[in-house]
Amino acid sequence: MAAPFLEIRNVFQTFPGPGGVAVEILHDISLEIREHEVVAILGPSGCGKSTLLRAIIGLEPPTSGQILYRGQVQNGLNPSTALVFQNFALFPWLTVEENVAAGLLPSALDEAGRANRIREVIETVGLTGSEEAYPKELSGGMKQRVGLARALASEPEILCMDEPFSALDVLTSETLRNEVIDIYTRKDSPVNSILMVTHSISEAVFMATRLVVMGTHPGSIRAVLDNPLPYPRDEHHPDFEALIGKLHALITKAVFPAEPAVPVVAPVPGVVPPPPVQPIPTVSLSRAIGLLEVLENEGSLELFELARHVDLELVHLLLVVKAGEMLGWITTPGGRVEMTAAGRAFLAADITARQQLLNTTLRHLFVFDLVMQMLQKSANGEVDEAVVLGQFALTFPHERSRRIMGTVVAWARYAGLFRYNSIRRVFYTLPQPPIAAA
Repeated sequence: MAAPFLEIRNVFQTFPGPGGVAVEILHDISLEIREHEVVAILGPSGCGKSTLLRAIIGLEPPTSGQILYRGQVQNGLNPSTALVFQNFALFPWLTVEENVAAGLLPSALDEAGRANRIREVIETVGLTGSEEAYPKELSGGMKQRVGLARALASEPEILCMDEPFSALDVLTSETLRNEVIDIYTRKDSPVNSILMVTHSISEAVFMATRLVVMGTHPGSIRAVLDNPLPYPRDEHHPDFEALIGKLHALITKAVFPAEPAVPVVAPVPGVVPPPPVQPIPTVSLSRAIGLLEVLENEGSLELFELARHVDLELVHLLLVVKAGEMLGWITTPGGRVEMTAAGRAFLAADITARQQLLNTTLRHLFVFDLVMQMLQKSANGEVDEAVVLGQFALTFPHERSRRIMGTVVAWARYAGLFRYNSIRRVFYTLPQPPIAAA
């Protein structure tokens, strides 16, 4: 077994939260990254995967604990790492060649050496001939190739990737996954190891030699599995499918644990902590309603079986299931998804009745009540978008505020709870129906 050259020791990460308490995002994370391996970090949304990756790179120092690189405590950015972003993160005013050059420190090489390095990595990722193109001229797959080339330009020992293929179509992501593994397995590759965050179980099994499963609220490591399958991997091989099944079960337990959850807030003397606040799952209502339709037709289903039935990645399905649970439409005893009486009543209602039912439900959910309270306190019944985003950032520091806002706006519009004007960027109130008797 290769020796670890990057160690995460007892890392905790907290952010300031509402009510004078610190919200714990990562809880006692310990992990080793060895030489010549691909490590995939998996887990449900909000478990802190990206937060952990940023801490490892040095973009966000942990609240406590240590990160060691080759035996030395890491302070600040680790120059031996490079990051491939989910959303490409290219400079739109620079050409492909100039974007790749941005991955090199000015003093890294002389002019001739820089030119050679840029040419080599552009050729490695298959962008020869596109050096003078601008990002707007490129497809999503080509943009991600530029991001990969930029990361490879610095010849990192650890190539870090934060859901690098999630913004791409299925065929393009399949191609790029194979190309990244080809780059990694080359004998002359500068990349020693790869550390990737992914929501896709099949992608993790296809690429990784070791799999780290995280639980949520707060983020903690639930399991670490070795993946001995040789490259190239056959996605239809029984061993491949068996490992996917095992990961399905582990992630399901991470989302619906049998044991009590670790407290998510750090106590402050003299302050009574509020009850735990769960973020709203960032999924469309149409998906949650579609889940009800499936359950009405098929009856209750085990999560793994349901994921195959709807042809949806388990991590994405879990968000839909969580949304259904939050709305009171479904329950998940023992990891089995069942429709509740409230779910059946909603499904049987007409459009107007559905709106009224959802209106009543949303006003009792924390995140919607938060916006309603801000609107009630406003002198003119309006609240600026920036104020709402700021409150979301304080309340859910490990979540993307704009993604939460998009879901809140969509659900509230369906329910007729409040409105959002995208031109003026304000939330505003609507006349409310009377609250149904409990």
